[in-house]
Amino acid sequence: MINKRLDDEIFHNQRKEVLAMWHTGKDVDLDEAISYNKSLPPAKNSVISAEASQAEGKMRCVTGMGKATVEEQIELMQYAENEGGAEALAISPDSLTRYNRFEEVQEHMEESIKTGESKLNGVPVVNIGVSGVRRIVESVNSPVSLRGGMPDGRLMAEILCAGGVTSSAPDLLMDFWQHSAKTPYEYVVGTHQYITRLMGYYEEHGVPMSVGIQGFYGAAIPPSLQAASIIVSAMLVAEQGVKNISIICVAHGNLVQDVASATARENALRYYLDKSGYEDVLISKSLSWSLMQYPAGIEDSLAITFMNTLMARLVGASVSDVRTMAEAKAIPTKENIADTMKIARVIQNFIQTQKVEVNREALEPEVRMEEKEIRAIVDKVLEIGDGDILVGAEKAIAAGILDNPFAANRAAAGKVLGVKDSEGAMRYFDTGNLPFTKEIIDYHKEKIARREKVQGIKVGFDTIISDIYSVSKGYLV
Repeated sequence: MINKRLDDEIFHNQRKEVLAMWHTGKDVDLDEAISYNKSLPPAKNSVISAEASQAEGKMRCVTGMGKATVEEQIELMQYAENEGGAEALAISPDSLTRYNRFEEVQEHMEESIKTGESKLNGVPVVNIGVSGVRRIVESVNSPVSLRGGMPDGRLMAEILCAGGVTSSAPDLLMDFWQHSAKTPYEYVVGTHQYITRLMGYYEEHGVPMSVGIQGFYGAAIPPSLQAASIIVSAMLVAEQGVKNISIICVAHGNLVQDVASATARENALRYYLDKSGYEDVLISKSLSWSLMQYPAGIEDSLAITFMNTLMARLVGASVSDVRTMAEAKAIPTKENIADTMKIARVIQNFIQTQKVEVNREALEPEVRMEEKEIRAIVDKVLEIGDGDILVGAEKAIAAGILDNPFAANRAAAGKVLGVKDSEGAMRYFDTGNLPFTKEIIDYHKEKIARREKVQGIKVGFDTIISDIYSVSKGYLV
């Protein structure tokens, strides 16, 4: 388990095993799939479409969508495109597909067809196969991406890529930490090296591919730890030959910190990519507000859509990843999705041509401090891995140098805790085993002390819990 490009012979031998996981795998022909992707209009390629939007100064809005049958999914996506004005669309796989439980998926698919009512909470990508994915891709004008992760998405990746989906999310640490209690790190490294090597293969044969990386769910966690996780995952992706990486910036609501964080993580990622010889890898940004709990009220949901769009504009994101206004209560309908898209689009139209920026004097100290924090973590990971970031990450997880207090996987130390300061920026309440200098630790202590003085409170665990749910109740702090 080292950060080294998969040998071609090993990769193609693995493909035989992967494609045999379910009968739809037999329909994947790599050469034919590359030709099919090249035959699609350029606007359906996520990378080419994003480049065109950026050249025009446009930002696209996207959200997840998933139904149990191809017909329902097509109806949903066409409605989002035609009624909601969507210019980018995303497939969300169902929960059973995320764990490769294809026989159970098949039963629910058949019941959905029989009853006319979707019995899955997403798209059964593997079970509908290449032909099903192609029907979806061909039914709309916009590029289609994958929104969602899993510990082992190898067969799903094969079918999505062959079906014309050119943007995916094989996010190493996100999928290790968030989706399973006991999945070994080394196993997730192996599956993700396979997926990104597959995408790199398409890239090398003339089909641009993009990978989105978030690191982990960032709610209530200071952003530098998430940024360090993104860099670890990005190094794996770049080594396997993918040339387009989208940093998923997670906003917490403090505009200065959110912009500073997006700037710092892009700067840091560029530094480590260049240092490792990946100068030709391009970086873009998307933004999503990280919510521990979705707001249930329509007024709070509208405010979140507005803020998400504004923050995406401020950080220079090419994509605003929004939550639909019904997401707290149920699986969103096509009307919910279209309405959210329309609202986000109107907000975007209002601000797109305006020069909007945060206070430069407040921004620069935040950028400098976060870059120091990121470098402290990543440099330590490289040090203990003798220069190999994947080897170092395994040791860093065991030592709590890479940490996640809200991980599903029990391997996480879970010692780091975050709390907001008086202005709603995330600070380190407990740095756990992070390799921070006294300067960094004191900086966060001072910010927390200021909140205590302003609010006349003693910041503790009750404050942390209150902060986690504050946004869903209509408050930043």
